[in-house]
Amino acid sequence: MTLPSWTKHCIAAACCAFGMATASAATITLTFDNIAAQGLYPESWTESGYLITSLAANGPHLHSGDDSLWLHSNVGSSPYHIQRTDGGAFDFLGFDYSGGDSIFVGSNGATFTILGDQPLASFTMSAAFQNVTWINWYMNTPGDPPFFEQWGEIDNIVTNVPAVPEPAPAALLGLGLAGLLLHGRRTQRVLATSRFS
Repeated sequence: MTLPSWTKHCIAAACCAFGMATASAATITLTFDNIAAQGLYPESWTESGYLITSLAANGPHLHSGDDSLWLHSNVGSSPYHIQRTDGGAFDFLGFDYSGGDSIFVGSNGATFTILGDQPLASFTMSAAFQNVTWINWYMNTPGDPPFFEQWGEIDNIVTNVPAVPEPAPAALLGLGLAGLLLHGRRTQRVLATSRFS
């Protein structure tokens, strides 16, 4: 038994509908590989769809490390601004950090503070840092003489780009099937009309 052509079209539409409705989130880790090739004071860093810049008022710049990013509390550095290049929302999941006092602030007002001389450790952010459009990293506390500034090093920033909301699979399937059924009925009417003429 062969299936009518409209039935085959319905099956194909159902397969397409389920395929289009399954968009998954993407986890991205910013590793700062080869940032040192940008020199000691790059103006910005772009990696995997993210842009990092300094919002400092006087001579903004970043500080590159060996495959990591450094920030200090003196003029020209703090705060660093992390955002997607397309301006979209993301989840700020965690990072590796060592150094002095730091504050991370999300576009939604969420804050996370690291106090004191922190040895290298991995930090996991709370759900408050989900669905943000930017993160600012501040170091505003002066350090000890003779440098009067603190330094912090960050690496392996883990983010998640949420899946783009798609129409419900059932709605897509229903619309596709309704359209194909309508097309099939019209085709049958044309064939029936042509047989009797």
